Order: sequence, then structure tokens, then C-alpha cells
Amino acid sequence: MDLLNKKGKIFLTGIGGIGMSGIAEILHNLGYEVSGSDIKDGSNVRRLKKIGIKIKIGHNENNVIGISLLVYSSAIKPNNKELKKARSLGIPLVSRSEMLAELMRMKKTITVAGSHGKTSTISIISEIFFTSKLDPTVINGGIINSFGSNTRLGSSEWMIVETDESDGSFVNLPSFCGLITSIDDEHIDYYKNIKNLEKAFEEYINNTSIFGFSAICSDDKTAFKLAKKQNRANIVFYGTNKSANYRAKNIRIKNNGQFFDVEIKHLNKKNKIYRNIFFPMHGKHNLNNALGAITLSHKLGIDFQSIKKALENFQGVKRRLTLISEYKGICFYDDYAHHPSEIRATLQALKELRMKRIITVIQPHRYSRIKHTFHNYKKSFVNSDLTVVLPVYAAGEKPINKYNSKFIVKSIKEQSKNLAYKFDDFLSVESFLLKEIKRGDLVVFMGAGSISGWANNFISKLSKPNE
Repeated sequence: MDLLNKKGKIFLTGIGGIGMSGIAEILHNLGYEVSGSDIKDGSNVRRLKKIGIKIKIGHNENNVIGISLLVYSSAIKPNNKELKKARSLGIPLVSRSEMLAELMRMKKTITVAGSHGKTSTISIISEIFFTSKLDPTVINGGIINSFGSNTRLGSSEWMIVETDESDGSFVNLPSFCGLITSIDDEHIDYYKNIKNLEKAFEEYINNTSIFGFSAICSDDKTAFKLAKKQNRANIVFYGTNKSANYRAKNIRIKNNGQFFDVEIKHLNKKNKIYRNIFFPMHGKHNLNNALGAITLSHKLGIDFQSIKKALENFQGVKRRLTLISEYKGICFYDDYAHHPSEIRATLQALKELRMKRIITVIQPHRYSRIKHTFHNYKKSFVNSDLTVVLPVYAAGEKPINKYNSKFIVKSIKEQSKNLAYKFDDFLSVESFLLKEIKRGDLVVFMGAGSISGWANNFISKLSKPNE
């Protein structure tokens, strides 16, 4: 194996995942011979095939014959056929996070961590860097609309990377600058409790280069409190409260987005205010994502005119408050929200659009997450006038007692007094929506499972009824 001279074959098991597909694309664009496998076809697999990466559907031990290195995702079990065969042949195995860390060593890296908002924040930072002609390499957790992929190989020294907290490996990534959007009770199945999760974020802050800095959202109480305890001088805060060094003020909500000013606190100097910044997305969570990107970019020396221009032209991220279609006066949105905090933030943002009704179609994600967050989950739909609940997307988990769609609907009704219904399949939801929706309604499809593909197919059929 001679990877130094780009000889040898790199195989990725689980190549269709959003993180793995990004690594595969970067390796391919660097000139390595890349191939892989996944249990099913999908948009990421098809995208990689289009650029010339060979992919097998299904895991088979014969797939790894003749390869030089195997990279596996966190979703792959130790007894996977391809991993077992690679071990028996003496083929080196590295995890997704290890390969990501290796790629990061080639560049000066900005990482974004947090329970919510990472993908959007990375996308905004990337847009600012592109506008400033800094040409970064990007590895993101979602498709950036402006270049139709979650990755891009740039020519500059900069790399912008979304971390993955699900397995704790993010603390080991070599970060020149780091940003924390939020700390919430996510991935407790791995961390066991919130205290262990906070320790991981503490380690992440302290692993950031002393030559760089950490940007922390001061509106997030847990992140702010954690950061204040650290004996680090290179921490800067952003948010809408008085604790922020970069503070959004004078926020004005419009139909096409929001305007705001940014006040920057300087030690021993007069505060500086940049006025009338426009960002074409709704919601306080998106405002904070933009503010985080502003803070990091400005601290690294990017001028405010470039930042302002980038924000104005931001085209969004796939499945983050994405407007799928506007059909006969009805707006259809697609969103990745699946945690209570995300659901609540998305519905609050949609409320700003002032449509007649908000109809939410939710595919709950993972039994363990629903059980752990249920106290807040059932309260998340107060801004939804009508909620449709699909069966839980298990993501490989076994059902947990009462935590099913029937129980979720019952609890939503008790909390909000708004309408809620359960349906057992997409087809039943289609029939219901066709009878229920009317001009002036806003329909949002939410979840991290299979709901997005179905939603887009439904809208396609709706707009082409005779085909």
C-alpha cells in the first residue's frame, strides 16, 4: 500500500451516509482510487456514482478483495462481513472519524460542533469564505444548495468541517478554530448522561489550537456556562443577550427573511455596530447560526462587506426549512427537525410567515430519543394547528413499551389542545392531506428518516395529477 503516492485502493463500507459520502468525494477529488458499499441505493450513492466512484449495493466479503484500506462508518457493526474479511486478509481498518482527522491534518481546520444547527452554520461559513475568494475545502452534514453537494475540495489552506458528536470522536479532531452552536440532550444513548456529554464538549474546547479560538453561542445556557468555566483566553461569545461579544440587535422580521444589526464589544475600545444585515431565513435559531458564522469569519479577518454580501445571497441547505413547492396557495416545506428543540424552533420560525394554518407531518425518529426527551417532545407542537404522526422510524432500534405514534398523538392533544392524528403509512397520509389542505395552509414534513423522499414524491404527484 502506497497511499503517499496515491497508489492503492480505498474502500468505504457504509459509503452512502452523509459523512462517509463526503469523505469519499474528497478522497476521489484528491486523486485516490475510491470504491465502497452500502445496504441501499440513495441520493448520496447516486451522486458518487455520477463522479465515477464504483459502489456495490449490499455488503459482501468479496467486495474487499484487492483493496488497500477499509474505512467504516459508525453505523457498521464489528461483525460486518466486509470488516471481518478485511481483518482476515490483514487489510488496515480505520473509522470514519479517523479518516476525517487525517484529511484535516492537511489543512488549517475550522470545526463546528453542537446538538443543533451545525449543518446550517457550516454552510453559512462556507458561503462567506467563497464570497471572500478563500476557496475552502468543505465537509458538511447536509447538501449545500449553492453547490449541490455536502463536500467541496478547495485550493486554499482552509478546511471547514461539521463534527459528529454521536460517538464522542469529535473531541479528537484537530481544530484550529471551533464553534459550539448548542448543547442539548442528544446522543444520550452513547454518553449515558448529560454530565458526560458536557465533559466531551469541555474537552473539545480545550483541544482547540491556542493559536486559534472558540466561538460559543451565549444564548445557549449550557454552552455558555461550560465555556465560562474554562481557563482559556481565546473564547468569544455570540448571541442576542448582553453576554455576547458579537450581539444581534434591532431584529426585524420580513416575509423573505430577517434584518438585524451586529454590535461588537471591544476591550478598551468603543463598541462597533454594523447595521442592516439581511439573512433570507426565518427563526431565531437561524439568526444564531448566521451570527456564529459572522463571528468566526470576522475574527479571522474577513471584512463585513463580504460577510453581508454572502448572507444576502445564501441559498440555504437541503432539508433545513426547505420550501419544496407552493401549489394553489399552499406552501410545502421539508425539514430535518426530529429533536424537541429543533421541532419547536422550526415551528416558531414558520409561525413568522403568518399562514392561516400550520400542518405538521412528523415521522418520529428513534424510540430511545423519544423516550428520553418525551417530556419536551410532547410540548414541541404547540405552534402546529394540526399534527399528523407517522410510525416511529426505528433506525435499527427495537420498540420501547408505549412510545408509539398512538401515545404521541394522545400526548400532543393533551398538551396543546390542537388537532392530532396518527396514520400507519404514507399512503394514508396522502389521502388525508388531499381532503384536508386548502389555500393559505402551510404544510411541513419533519423527520430524520425516510419522510423526505416520500414528501417530495407526494408534491410531485400533486403538481402533476394527470401523469
